[in-house]
Amino acid sequence: MLQFIAVAACAAVLTACGGGAKTPTVVVVPQPDYKLTTLETGTGLTAATGDTVTVQAVGWLYDATKADLKGAKMDSTIDTGVPVTGTVGVGVLPTISTPASGWDQALLGMQPGGKRLAVLPAALAFGANSRAAVTINNITYAAVPANSPLVYEFTMVNVTKAVAIPSVPPPTVTTITEVVVGTGATATVGKAVTVRYTGWLYDGTRVNRKGTQFDSNVGGTALAVTVGTGVVAGFSTGLTGMQVGGKRTVIIPPDQGYGSTATSAIPANSTLVFDIELLTVN
Repeated sequence: MLQFIAVAACAAVLTACGGGAKTPTVVVVPQPDYKLTTLETGTGLTAATGDTVTVQAVGWLYDATKADLKGAKMDSTIDTGVPVTGTVGVGVLPTISTPASGWDQALLGMQPGGKRLAVLPAALAFGANSRAAVTINNITYAAVPANSPLVYEFTMVNVTKAVAIPSVPPPTVTTITEVVVGTGATATVGKAVTVRYTGWLYDGTRVNRKGTQFDSNVGGTALAVTVGTGVVAGFSTGLTGMQVGGKRTVIIPPDQGYGSTATSAIPANSTLVFDIELLTVN
């Protein structure tokens, strides 16, 4: 009976008897400062934001007890024989399995043949993510615990500069490009027609000038309209003279489009690009 009472007392006051849920212990991993050391200076083109680079990288877990700070190896493109190629400065260059934003900071400004050593705190590496040990080409790379700082040695192999495309200013009048010349009835002012169309915002840096798409009825119900009414002036201009079966690309300046009126998809004073296919004329 006394034993039963003692057990009941423990059940009533768990903390007094050492039971109950315990708050898990949060492991705080000491983080080094970000540090970048140039080991060798390269020559040639300098890596800048938007450039395509090819780089060799070897990574280790950070170990403050080592003179070189390199603990267990967790990554190596040299071992695998596959260097990393990607766009630098936009946060997309990968490590062996997870993006590490610290790569961008370390690689910017490097030249081919150059070598750098980067100490990356976890915030510039895998962050709170972890990675299991991986085996590639019979080589096993160490697991990466959450919040692990890393050490990387980078060798720049190649830099290809980003291509800057000059922007072509939009036309000031509605321009028409015949894509396919039709053979049927001709659309004239006052005629009822049906059309398929797709519309884009004008982008002078693109070869076809087609930027963000804002509307299309391709695959849906054809647009029925009377030429000269019901649509913006530039669209009617683009329709006029088309024959059934014809296709045109029409660039419409703002004063022939929506002018200073903005919509949810079209900013004010936008130049528009339309692909138009004439289906019927009545």
